[in-house]
Amino acid sequence: MFLARSFRMAAVGAVVLTSGLACATKTKEQLEKSSVSMAPEVAAEFKKRVEAYADSSRKLAATLPKLPKEATPQQIDQDQRAFEQLVVQERRDAKPGDLFIPEMQTYVRTLLADVFAGPLGAAERKAVHDESHPVAPVINKRYPDEVPLSTMPPRLLANLPTLPDQLEYRFVYNDLILMDDHAHVILDFIVDAMPRAPIPASRP
Repeated sequence: MFLARSFRMAAVGAVVLTSGLACATKTKEQLEKSSVSMAPEVAAEFKKRVEAYADSSRKLAATLPKLPKEATPQQIDQDQRAFEQLVVQERRDAKPGDLFIPEMQTYVRTLLADVFAGPLGAAERKAVHDESHPVAPVINKRYPDEVPLSTMPPRLLANLPTLPDQLEYRFVYNDLILMDDHAHVILDFIVDAMPRAPIPASRP
């Protein structure tokens, strides 16, 4: 009887160990992968739109005088602001939803509800809020120079579509913006993309 019990305990231990090893061998991408998935046609449409913008912006940037190899901060700032004006002029008819199409907005809100759920999500929401400020995003407006850019939770970036090099996702409090890093211009945004923190239940 003792031998049988010992065998059963050993078997249980082997199962636990095997399970632990399986978790330990998961890649970083597998651990960060959300259960929320994007429809392929939505991903394809979003990719087409951001790449069309990136291609257009690269052509605009090529029309500017080249910066010297050892450009000063002032020269870099002038170059950035000149490029900003070109982007704004090129996108003078842009409106919310041109890049973040409605289906993409739905996916983002569903994804963020998953990413920011639970204790870990609450901690990541706090980290974003501690770094970001409630700036009202406006299409084609320069992101305020005096407002720091928030970091983005790695798990969120792992589940959002990859962007062309000069584009990036950022939070301004609960809103998610799409920004041209070179022009420092807000291209599109999703209002209240991040779910609001749940209100703690009042004690009786």
